[in-house]
Order: sequence, then structure tokens, then C-alpha cells
Amino acid sequence: MKLSPPPRRVCLRLELPKTLLDALGQVVFIFGGALLLWYEVWHILPTYYSDVGDHGNKESDRQSEIRIHYAVAVFFAVNVYGNYYKIVTTDTSQKRYMFTSGSLLPDGWRHCFECNLNLPPRSHHCKICDTCILKRDHHCWFTGCCIGYFNHRYYIAMVTHCILTALYCNIFNLDFVISVKGHLTLFNLLSYIGPHFGLIFGYYGFYDFFITTMTTVGTVLFFIFCNLLYIQLKQIYYGQTKYELKKNIKSYDLGLCYSLRECMGKRWYLILLFPWIPSPLPGSGNYYRVKGD
Repeated sequence: MKLSPPPRRVCLRLELPKTLLDALGQVVFIFGGALLLWYEVWHILPTYYSDVGDHGNKESDRQSEIRIHYAVAVFFAVNVYGNYYKIVTTDTSQKRYMFTSGSLLPDGWRHCFECNLNLPPRSHHCKICDTCILKRDHHCWFTGCCIGYFNHRYYIAMVTHCILTALYCNIFNLDFVISVKGHLTLFNLLSYIGPHFGLIFGYYGFYDFFITTMTTVGTVLFFIFCNLLYIQLKQIYYGQTKYELKKNIKSYDLGLCYSLRECMGKRWYLILLFPWIPSPLPGSGNYYRVKGD
């Protein structure tokens, strides 16, 4: 039995969200990130260096610090949104495998009657995307598409940079938030849990409400992305997809180094530097080694 040549990765056109949850996730991610960038760079940063130029020879040092913060902001923005772009424009669907002869499927393959396609191992049909995905991991609400064989690297890099961004911002914001809200007290702690209550009952004005909300959202997102990365690292360690993790399937556990290369490519150690760094995957998504091969 012979297969047609393995598919090449191609770019797709950006599509509209398929569900309300996808739309909400994309709005939060895209516009929330833009708001965060404005908040950090154009609102908080100037308050720390409002007296630049008033200290003689210290001015150059302060200017250098400002440039460093700008560089960090650009680095995180490029990597978060660059990986986001690569996720949504990379085709990871199972649309181009056809048999040229024979009628039996290879071992581990099965037929999807919804798509009328033959699926290699570890591929599954996504009801939201309405297509079959090569080595499907999960459907991501933040990007509105599935994470699979060809875009998994970008998802891991994006989530990692979201964690680093949130951590950097929360530490950077600490002095500013204390200057506005004061040191942590029971009331302040409660205000972070429910920022809107303080505004409704008149304990603080809209500006304090805005600062409190941004702090709360930044902290919550940090823990959300930490959890997402933890799940991915656990799966990589055991060579699993999310489906295989749920079913406790460990047939593809061939060691951490092998899993890293299969998931993130031969240059997996460079993917956090820039989304467009080439990191070729070892296969084409239609065959996977198992224990004992």
C-alpha cells in the first residue's frame, strides 16, 4: 500500500471565530494584550521616570533603563503575537492523505466518516473546526483553532512568553500599585478579589477601580497560563497529547529528548527566541514511533 507524498505545511487565511467562546477568547487575548502594552509602557513606565533630566549625570543611566524596558516590551509583544499569528495561519489539518492503491488502512489508521478522510495515528476530528487534525492536542479558545502537529511549537512558545510577560509586569507594577492602593491590608486584598464592589459602594473612584482590575486580571492570567504550560510540560515529558493524557496512553513515551524534538522540532531550544526561527519537525505527521520499535 502506498501513500501520496507527505503534506507540506501551508498558510491559511485568517478565519472568523467559529463559536462565541472562541470570539470571546480572541477578543480578550488580542485587545487585552494591546491594553496591557499601553498600560505598562505608556501609563506606568513614565511614572517611574517622570523626573528624568533633573539629576545631572544620572540622566543617561535612567534613559538606559527606560530603553531596556522598551526593548523587553517589544521582545515579549513580538513573541506573543508572532507565535499567535503562526498558530492561526499554520495548516495542521488532515486533508491531503490519499491512498493510491489497496483498500486496507495501515496499522493504527482509521477512517473519519464526517470528513471522509483516512486518519493516521493520534489524529482526531474537531467538532468546532469541523475538520480532522494531525496529532490533535486540543482546541484553543484564545486562538480559535486547534493545536496539532504543525503548530504545537508555536502554542508552547506563546504560552511561555505569556507567563514571562505576566510575571515581568506584575513585578514591575508592584511599586506603582502600592503608591495608588497602599500596602496590602484586608480591605485591599478583598478589593483585588472583587474590584467592582469597591466602585459600586463608593470606596474608591474609577481610576483606583481600573488599577485594581488590571492588577487582578494580570495575576489571574499568570496562574491560568502557568497551568496551561504545566499541562503541556507534563504531556511532553510522557510523549502524550491531551487525549492520550486523559486515557493514560504512554505508547509514544520514548524519552524527553525525543519528545522535545517531535513536538517542537530539531531546534526546540531556540523556539523561545523568535517565532520565525526554523525548527524542522522530524516527520510529516502520519507516522510515530512507539515503544518497542
